[in-house]
Amino acid sequence: MLRFTGKHVAVNSVIQPRQLHLVLSGQRLASGRLQLSHYARVVRKVPARSASTSTSPSSDKSSHTSNLPPSAVSPRKHRVELKPGPLKRPSPSSATPKPHSTSTKQIQPSFPAFRLSPAPSAPDSVPSAIELAKQDIADATAQGVLRPAPHDAGTIRRFTHQAFELLKFYFRGLKAINTHRKQVAAIRSRIATGGAALSRAESRFIRTFQQDALKLIPFVIVVVVMEELIPFIALYVPRMLPSTCVLPGQRDRISAKARDNQKLVLAGNWKLFDLLRKESESSGFIPTLSLKNPGALCGVIGVPAWGSLQLVRWRLQRHLQNIASDDKLLKQEVYGRDLTLPELKEALQERGMSMFSERNSADELRAQLKWWIDMTESIPEGADAVSRRLFVLSIIGSHK
Repeated sequence: MLRFTGKHVAVNSVIQPRQLHLVLSGQRLASGRLQLSHYARVVRKVPARSASTSTSPSSDKSSHTSNLPPSAVSPRKHRVELKPGPLKRPSPSSATPKPHSTSTKQIQPSFPAFRLSPAPSAPDSVPSAIELAKQDIADATAQGVLRPAPHDAGTIRRFTHQAFELLKFYFRGLKAINTHRKQVAAIRSRIATGGAALSRAESRFIRTFQQDALKLIPFVIVVVVMEELIPFIALYVPRMLPSTCVLPGQRDRISAKARDNQKLVLAGNWKLFDLLRKESESSGFIPTLSLKNPGALCGVIGVPAWGSLQLVRWRLQRHLQNIASDDKLLKQEVYGRDLTLPELKEALQERGMSMFSERNSADELRAQLKWWIDMTESIPEGADAVSRRLFVLSIIGSHK
């Protein structure tokens, strides 16, 4: 460097001290740039790990980080020692797909999804029987079933008017039973002569008439002796009333009470139904004679459970035979495609499937009814229509 400087000094003869300082600074800056370029070329060849473990001071690192590649300025990471973990054996279901099985358990339709209604709870204040009777009469008057009393009528006149209107209502109900008798006779005559086949509505009409005919004589005795007892009978013994002699409010209350009783039976006898299902799951049916406690099954489908064991079994068998006939007619009518929402609820309640709520639509209830029909249609060997439906009832009762 001094030689190089000396040459310039010889040529330019005299150089001022400040000029000499600038020349030396320029030479020092040039040499610094050469060293930086050389250092950058070396760094590109060195791996990122060697660059990150360099021992240069922190001030030098901060001056060179802008020119270094991203891999060279990354922070140092601690070395992680990898140890082999335990091998997880794949489950058979995830490793190999299951072939389609043709067993009865696989082809059975799954239990339908219910939007359960809240469990029945005791109301804060239970109205008395007299208050309920007054409410039933007021509802019937508002719906046009009973003629309202005059506005200027006093208490005695109003009571007499309501009693007379109820007497006329029950008399019209008794006349309706006689009219139904003639209609049932016409339907049977048409079928006997080879006319149109029996529809589900006609079948239920005939069954309702038969039940009303059995209740006719005791009901007439109550009306003649003491008409005022009929509202109390509707509260405590609703099965004594013919269907044509029930006020709208009484009918709704009877249906709601029966549905609440079914839910209570399902909630209180879950272990019994689950045991029945497990014991008969391999066969797919439950013989009627093997039932030691048929009262729970009677409570699910709304059949009276009082009396001897043989009497309770007979009621249960008769009800399920009627349901079996109704299932055939429902399947012929495309699984109840034309049923209204109240008719669907009534059909499900008769089959012990009273888990529906007011939020369920008609399509959801129709899907539940279809599940019942499909399950009871496949009858295993050695079973009949009643024993198969007893098994389906055990499935319903064991469902949480």
